[in-house]
Amino acid sequence: MMRQKFEDAPGGDTVTYDVVDEENGYRQCTFRFTNENHQEYFNNIPNIKCNDDDILLNSYPKTGTHWLWEMLLMVLKQSGEVSNGNKIHEMIEAIPTEVIENSPSPRVINTHLKIKYLPKDVFKKKLKMILLLRNPKDVVVSFFNHTRGVKFYEYDGKFENFLQLFMRGGVDYGSYPEYLQEWQTFMKENQEVPIHVVYYEGLQQDCFGEMWKICKFLGKDVSSDLLQKIVENCQIVKMRQAKEDNMTEEMKKSRITALANDFSMFRKGQIGDWKNWFTVTQNECFEQWWTEKTKTLDMFTFKYC
Repeated sequence: MMRQKFEDAPGGDTVTYDVVDEENGYRQCTFRFTNENHQEYFNNIPNIKCNDDDILLNSYPKTGTHWLWEMLLMVLKQSGEVSNGNKIHEMIEAIPTEVIENSPSPRVINTHLKIKYLPKDVFKKKLKMILLLRNPKDVVVSFFNHTRGVKFYEYDGKFENFLQLFMRGGVDYGSYPEYLQEWQTFMKENQEVPIHVVYYEGLQQDCFGEMWKICKFLGKDVSSDLLQKIVENCQIVKMRQAKEDNMTEEMKKSRITALANDFSMFRKGQIGDWKNWFTVTQNECFEQWWTEKTKTLDMFTFKYC
């Protein structure tokens, strides 16, 4: 493994990543690991033991994972109250192997990894998987703020340069178009694998309806009253405050270590925030790039406002 600083644009600012697969340059956040430990944990991901009742939440970064993870956990626990947990504690690439394996059920294990890096048990046990997607313009805006807000990246760059990094596929977890293409290919070739696709925009516009579909897919009998309570308590402002209220002193100290200034993983929770960031020229270039890179995609459709 190599811990490196990469320029966001020629002569621009640098961002720190761990290159966990040197063959193809696949990189991740350092997750406060040492180089040696990070490589060990990453190499062992295929061997992680999953529970039969695990749900796997797959997502490209900044597509709303924290939000959906929380609602899924509440569904599994049949609770309308926001937990004091954090999805990173069940994120297979962000914690030591023994921690995830010893985490008690029910679990919503989650990851941003490409399909080829997933635990073998996911496919052996035919775990139910949810694929969470979001329009790429809002993704890159959220990704930029995330990379500036998480101290481990050591990044203080500009949006116009980060946009170039994103379009080059130089961010952690690689190219979003490639991520989508790999999922499309996998789903078409493995139709027996239980996968439910949900869009961030759909959750924003009809959260109750989308969560109801998810409950049906998971085979979870949840009352309308409970589901409505889950949806209401997971509105971004209420959820952010509930997480704050549930934090222990240790969790607050950890947050100070990890996050810069007043950054929150629950930032805005909006559709169309990209309009506040993209210039007309940037938008035109991005759309041209996205159209070219996704011309073979026919399974996924995105809403931008």
